Amino acid sequence: MNIITVINAKGGCGKSTIAMNLASGLARHGHRVLLMDLDPQAQVTQWLAAGDGLTSEGTLVSALTRQQSLSEVIQPTGFENLSFLASADGLEDLGREISQTDGYPSMLTQLIAEEHIADRFDFIVIDSPNQISPIMENAIFPADVFIVPFESTKAVKSYASIYKLLVKLRSNADFHMLHVLSNLTRLPGLRKRVLTLLADDHIPSARSEIRSCGWMAQVDENGGSIFHYRPFSKGAQDMAALVEEVRELFTHGPQAQPEAASPEVTPVTSNHDAVTVPTV
Repeated sequence: MNIITVINAKGGCGKSTIAMNLASGLARHGHRVLLMDLDPQAQVTQWLAAGDGLTSEGTLVSALTRQQSLSEVIQPTGFENLSFLASADGLEDLGREISQTDGYPSMLTQLIAEEHIADRFDFIVIDSPNQISPIMENAIFPADVFIVPFESTKAVKSYASIYKLLVKLRSNADFHMLHVLSNLTRLPGLRKRVLTLLADDHIPSARSEIRSCGWMAQVDENGGSIFHYRPFSKGAQDMAALVEEVRELFTHGPQAQPEAASPEVTPVTSNHDAVTVPTV
């Protein structure tokens, strides 16, 4: 099984849009895909009408607190080959409660292993929270690929904190990273500044770029998949290219080392002990 986490410590960078459409795009290729909404804001959950973002029952909150199994809260979607795990704002409270629990970053990883999710899905796509938190750490711990969208210079500057967390939790660097420009083509001056900052920090851009697209901006109101909403749009073309770039990562050879975003970052080994989870 291949796990992809879409991540950034800044809101509004297109993270949830990319996660939803990447999952949908992989499913279009016939892959069995599980999309996880691990963001307490529950945007993807509401886009798919899979929950109200407030009720914890039937969501990842219930699974992580062991009130329901992971399998019980997996939902079908209206898209072939795509299943979904909903979020709720209770994830934020849960994150605070588990922060002093040994091994808490591996809670989600343990559930995936215990319930043999690898036997049921070819890919898991995780939409992570947009702030550093114990829940974000759970989105980081199992991932094989991280997709980091950049839509501003602030998003590039916030990347150092994400990278620091990555090397803390995953000090052996056994993962790929794709740094994706998002929604910058209508702002050439800003796009140039973002590219300059990336170059200064030795952060290579992905081959794919998500161009500015009005249809992509509206896709959340229309079920979440650009491939079904506007299949011939620039947004659909760009997401298809990102899907192919991701698929290539899992097809070709050994995993790459992540590129340094900050020379001050020092790897720290994480605690892999089993977790006792509070009930909320």
